[in-house]
Amino acid sequence: MKIITSLANLQTHTPCVLALGTFDGLHRGHLDVIGTARNLAQKLQLQTAVFTFSNHPYACINPARVPVALLSETDKLAMLKQVGVDLLLDIPFDEQLASLTPDAFLAKLQPLQSRCLVVGENFSYGFEGNGNTDSLKLAGAQLGFQVIVRPLLTEHGNIISSTAIRNLIQAGKLVFANKMLGRTYSVTGVVAPGFKRGRTLGFPTANLYLDRSKVALPPAGVYAVQITIPSDKIYAGMANLGLNPTFTDVRQEVLESHLFDFQAQLYGQTIRVAFARCIRPEKKFTSVAALQAQIKADETQVRSFWKWARN
Repeated sequence: MKIITSLANLQTHTPCVLALGTFDGLHRGHLDVIGTARNLAQKLQLQTAVFTFSNHPYACINPARVPVALLSETDKLAMLKQVGVDLLLDIPFDEQLASLTPDAFLAKLQPLQSRCLVVGENFSYGFEGNGNTDSLKLAGAQLGFQVIVRPLLTEHGNIISSTAIRNLIQAGKLVFANKMLGRTYSVTGVVAPGFKRGRTLGFPTANLYLDRSKVALPPAGVYAVQITIPSDKIYAGMANLGLNPTFTDVRQEVLESHLFDFQAQLYGQTIRVAFARCIRPEKKFTSVAALQAQIKADETQVRSFWKWARN
């Protein structure tokens, strides 16, 4: 997958089918737009191209309203490559781009030689979002490209959107959020040293320090998780998300993941932790022994969950 990070001096490319959107969560609705572009491109023997932003538009327009992330940049690039994108325009949304009129924006894309543009029905473009699917179709008729407008997808009567998914995750409604995403919601981070208490309790953990103001997170609690390590091997496990209130020295929220049947060290390595199911809320225990007993009970419950999930 070729990646372009600036529209300045964009060179003429092989003709393509182009999917356009913010694509900040790569949920089922986003993947429907991209998949439609890919399928048409393959049929016409053209390249599959995607135009999106490397930052959320609010980072330029209204920084105070930048939503928490559903996807790291690394995971976004990996997913787009996996679904068959040949050319990615991953462009920073800045004041210069925000000031372009709808026609000026489309003019910037002309070197791509797009035979067809694929968008969702709520797509807007140009200064203050003045361009919409109707103006895009008119421009296509004038400039010689087809426009395909995909309807918004729904789940149980609710429109699938990044905002809805964020709200569901933060409310702890992971099953519904995962259905909207079309995958198990995950976070990615670098494993950092902790207090090493898990090891003394018989449950060593890989720790990710997370910031709720930047990343979508479910409520504090214990979760059945899947952990992907750098070798791309996936382990079932359980994780505690929160401040570990049984102890008084934890100052930053941490996701402590215990990988079942795994022994190696992961310090300094990037892992992905996917939230499959909430087991219980976070709780303060009266003693370390009571905590250890609960962790063993959690392990039994989570192992049973994964056994059920595989069958």
